[in-house]
Amino acid sequence: MRCRSLALCLFPLAALAFAADHKTVSKAIAGRTGQIERNNPPRLPVQFSWPPGIDSTENLTLSHAVAIALWNNTGLEADLAGLGLARADLLDAGLLRNPTFWSLLPVGPKPFETLLNWPIEELWQRKKRVQAAQANFDFVAIGLEQNGLNLVRDVSLAHADLWLASAREEVLSQGAQLRERIAALTEKRLEAGDASSFEVSLARADAASARELAIRAAGDRNIGNSRLRALLGVRQEAANVTARRTSLPTANLAEAALVVSAHSARPDLRSAELAIEAAARRAKWQRTRILGLINGILSVKPTGSPLKTRSAPGSQVEIPIFNRNQGQIARADAEVEQAAWRYAAQRDRVEQEVREAFRRFQQASQSLDTLQNSLRPTVDRSIEQAERAYRNGDISLLNVLEATRQKYDVALRELDAEATLHRAWAELERTVGKKL
Repeated sequence: MRCRSLALCLFPLAALAFAADHKTVSKAIAGRTGQIERNNPPRLPVQFSWPPGIDSTENLTLSHAVAIALWNNTGLEADLAGLGLARADLLDAGLLRNPTFWSLLPVGPKPFETLLNWPIEELWQRKKRVQAAQANFDFVAIGLEQNGLNLVRDVSLAHADLWLASAREEVLSQGAQLRERIAALTEKRLEAGDASSFEVSLARADAASARELAIRAAGDRNIGNSRLRALLGVRQEAANVTARRTSLPTANLAEAALVVSAHSARPDLRSAELAIEAAARRAKWQRTRILGLINGILSVKPTGSPLKTRSAPGSQVEIPIFNRNQGQIARADAEVEQAAWRYAAQRDRVEQEVREAFRRFQQASQSLDTLQNSLRPTVDRSIEQAERAYRNGDISLLNVLEATRQKYDVALRELDAEATLHRAWAELERTVGKKL
């Protein structure tokens, strides 16, 4: 408990050390997602805070849900805290090694002597070491922007799942009520001798299945609510989180243009480029370490009679006969090659992700269009015909209810297709690396 309390007390001081870096990455994430930048990083202990213009988690739009998550998600803040580690490495790279002081005490005829050693090889190694650390810091910072995009994608998926579960619960409840009416009418037909017990059993089973689906939809809504709450950082048990149905994305997109845009916008691809640069700078730094030790020496000791203090400069140089840092140089060169191949693999992966996400979006859009403009009008016309026939006395009410049942089945398929379209859009924005 004492260590934990100490950590919480020191956290504000540590936060000041990388506040500027945190702000830079937060600003980049806000620019990519179209959200408001958070000026100050949060501090421990964790406290929920509202973004400007938002004061409720009820009936949340997708934009508001994303804004709340970017302000309060502890996972993202834990990732951003990694900037402090990279900043510490950069600070350490800029430090020079301390000189060493030797002292030999006068024992017998041995006079008192002091030696001052200064590792001067640090003077020409420092620049390249700092450049390598700076490139690594940039690599970490750009990579964290991708973490923000991944969070936005996760919030978008959770938001779509929550409003879909709520809408499905309502439609399934209405469908269950309709099927219960059908079962009741079938039982009356059995009593009148117009139906068989087999038909009654089928109607009862259909009604029971519909009720079970409605109950499951309520459970899915609770699960979706819990998932979205966790991503938003909402910890108050009394807070009610609901998702508003968002408008469908409408954009005239071209696959080739999206691929080109992803090549320039994806943070993880840019991070892979910086990884090559960081590895190359480490390789240059390792080549400066062929002479591993060059010390300037200043010797001070008393000589002569009467005793006088004299000083003389000197040097200590490691002779690179056996060890010329070959191992570390070879390792650094291998890291450059590995980073280059990783960049090539990441570029191929980005292109594949964009193409797959775009085609999933196209498929979902076409499916929803078919349901809305082809299947649903057909079902509506069949229901109108059944109601007209019922008013004319040509069919029974049971036939009308049977025809109406298709309406709820199509409504469920339409909801699923709409949610699939939102999910595909969220994944497409993540793969491109910016808000479309």
